[in-house]
Amino acid sequence: MTCRPVVDGQRVPPSDQGVTFAVWVEEREEPVGKFSYFDVNPRNRSAEFGYRIAPGMRGRGVGTQMLQTCINRVFQSTTLNKLYGQTAAFNLPSIRLLEKLGFHRDGVLREHHELDGQLHDDCLYSLLRREWQAQSWAEASDH
Repeated sequence: MTCRPVVDGQRVPPSDQGVTFAVWVEEREEPVGKFSYFDVNPRNRSAEFGYRIAPGMRGRGVGTQMLQTCINRVFQSTTLNKLYGQTAAFNLPSIRLLEKLGFHRDGVLREHHELDGQLHDDCLYSLLRREWQAQSWAEASDH
């Protein structure tokens, strides 16, 4: 799996300001997903993240590998201490993925987003640098 930071399709280095990674697997020409970190708070060394897995690639382990690869890259190349994100409370595959990777459920944002005319809860998850370092899939970092 290849995780390349891109802006407008052009490759850029990861930074403490946030970036979007496009993710490829060797046998496909098109990206299988994307991972972004943004809203970087330098004082607290935290950033929000989000991801999307191509619909045809869901349920194949691509999400697990993609998040592991991208999270390793973020913690290896920045001074961030925390990544946090939210997912719809009804998005059970995403919740299972985040919990499998060691993310902590910090709370619920009640009726936080609208979809098809209905308000839905979001679950807020975070992963600290020390929690990442304790994961069997974490790769060594210079930070």
